[in-house]
Amino acid sequence: MRKLTLVALAVAATLIVAACSSGGGLTGKTWQLTAITEKVPAFQGVVPDAQQANYTIEFKTDGSYQAKADCNQVSGTYTTTSSGGLTIVLGPTTLVACPEGSLSDQYIQALGNAASYAIANSQLTITLKDEGTLVFK
Repeated sequence: MRKLTLVALAVAATLIVAACSSGGGLTGKTWQLTAITEKVPAFQGVVPDAQQANYTIEFKTDGSYQAKADCNQVSGTYTTTSSGGLTIVLGPTTLVACPEGSLSDQYIQALGNAASYAIANSQLTITLKDEGTLVFK
């Protein structure tokens, strides 16, 4: 019985470590942007339901990500910390001129300013270095 308990504890610890090292719930889902807030310059906007699929990010378990920023594609790498820290390094980005009213440039810039993240109620909130936020579902 004692060996079985130790094995169960070892498996549980392994799963917890794996979850933390893979971004603690960030991976395995394509997140859709629902709102963006910036402090400098001041901006607050809600992404309409019909446009949310145009602003996405998918965090991979290997530390890379793929993002869609309206008519542009972005990829790069990310790292997380056990305390919820998040660093997103922008990599190759297409430079298509999106239609007027697009949030593409703001979204890409905000991704590069990520400071931390939290997941609650199936919602991902990325807090930016200027204390703005990106909210995803």
